[in-house]
Amino acid sequence: MQRELVRRLPINPRALIVYSRVGGGHVSAARALADALGERGCEARLVDAYVDCGRFPATRFPSLYARLSSRHPRLWSLIYDGTSRKGNPNVLLDPLLRSGLERLMLRERPDVVISVLPAVNALLAEMSACLEVVLTDWHDVHRYWVAAGVRHYTAPTASARADLIRFGASAADIDVVGIPVRRQFANGGHRQHAGRLTVLATVGAEGSPRALRNLAALGLSDVDADLVILCGRNQVLRRRIEHLPSRMPRQTLGFVEDMAALMRSADLLLTKAGGVTLAEAFCCGLPVVVHDLVPGQEFGNLEYVLARGAAAYAPTPGALVQTVAELVGDSPRREQLAERGARLARPLAAAEIAANVLARL
Repeated sequence: MQRELVRRLPINPRALIVYSRVGGGHVSAARALADALGERGCEARLVDAYVDCGRFPATRFPSLYARLSSRHPRLWSLIYDGTSRKGNPNVLLDPLLRSGLERLMLRERPDVVISVLPAVNALLAEMSACLEVVLTDWHDVHRYWVAAGVRHYTAPTASARADLIRFGASAADIDVVGIPVRRQFANGGHRQHAGRLTVLATVGAEGSPRALRNLAALGLSDVDADLVILCGRNQVLRRRIEHLPSRMPRQTLGFVEDMAALMRSADLLLTKAGGVTLAEAFCCGLPVVVHDLVPGQEFGNLEYVLARGAAAYAPTPGALVQTVAELVGDSPRREQLAERGARLARPLAAAEIAANVLARL
């Protein structure tokens, strides 16, 4: 009698999660997935595609992105929009990444590869028969997320799913779950605070285009609240902010690990329109004001949350001061913003994505 061959899930499946330090969102999403997979007995390793596997100048892509997006946002917008209309990323990336990625695959031999990064997926699909792509943008996503050979896509919204289909992905290979956030963001909502309010301001892991002038104007205002500013890895921006005059009591911090605790200790978040930061804030039940954005990928995020009333938008220094002053003095409006944001929250997305990935093995 002929034996039936059954492919079984490995006792300790191995996952390779591919990201890069082009902004903080990809890193946070990768860590959230690694933690969720680890809780299910899967060995998960994170690798920065450009820094760990690339050849020069690919190794400089994260720092180049930080410079372009914060100092030359119009140029970055042209690059982003132009490549989303046409072009093949392999023309540039193949000679810079292929050999490093091939060595990585041979060394790690993962059972599944999970990418939270666009542009590299065509190369990864050639090297892994089990490539999963998890998106970190809410709406109007870039075409480089899509590549032939990807086994499955996880989109955060129906809108992002529609974009994937428009770019050639099979509808049967896409599900809508949400943006993965780390467990600390999923553990309960926002806590109410008595006394003086705290405004938490972020500028992204690498800084953002209009952060300095916006926060300078806010610091000189008469808003009755404490101001905590997170500058990420941008030490130059942090020093410049620390030297600005301020009427508001102000604390300036660099990159922090426990962002969830800071969000839950604040009463209002000022942020750029990063997809993962918005997802984290909504999970914490924190009202959000978007005061800046990186042109390109973050336009879609802003459009999506504004259409659902889940954030306020204050793109100029004057608008920021006015919006913050109004929200600090209007508790019901803050609660309304927080409630609408909470409707978009998917605190268990990482756990669900991890379970789905392992089930498909």
